[in-house]
Amino acid sequence: MKPKTRIEKGKLAEKEVARRIERAGLGQARRSAGSGNGNRDKGDLVSGLKFLLEIKNEKTTNFLSNVDQSKHQAEIGNYDFNKWCLVTVDPRGVQEPERMTMYATIELDELLSLFKKNSESKVKEPDRNLKLKLELLKEYCRRLESDQTDRYYFQRFKLLCSQIIKEL
Repeated sequence: MKPKTRIEKGKLAEKEVARRIERAGLGQARRSAGSGNGNRDKGDLVSGLKFLLEIKNEKTTNFLSNVDQSKHQAEIGNYDFNKWCLVTVDPRGVQEPERMTMYATIELDELLSLFKKNSESKVKEPDRNLKLKLELLKEYCRRLESDQTDRYYFQRFKLLCSQIIKEL
């Protein structure tokens, strides 16, 4: 489906970005009424993201003016001045929604803070309760090594293993 007008072309890209946001599991997203012309929503999309989204689908990209527009819209749209994202559809690519190649532009400091957020340790320190269970497990292992026929410690070992697995 090839869009007939510039407005249709822009709507197509906005709908596709909203669909991709939802498909990525980032909550609901929808086109802003008037594509940012309203008093409240200055971005092209309304979503749960902390960034104002400005979407461009142009034959000839005007990168710096688009960045300036995104920054200005973020400033007047009750967003943090640096929380803007310019999404540009590659004009050399296909205009079919699911096959559009899109690029996102944000300020470098915002990108670095997103990297930092995602690179924080995902392994939490073991809590005290888990530490005690692991020490008990170690003791049961020692006893089972010395006497493999001891059913009491074998049952305790299985029970403790299942408790630890549930916590992890």
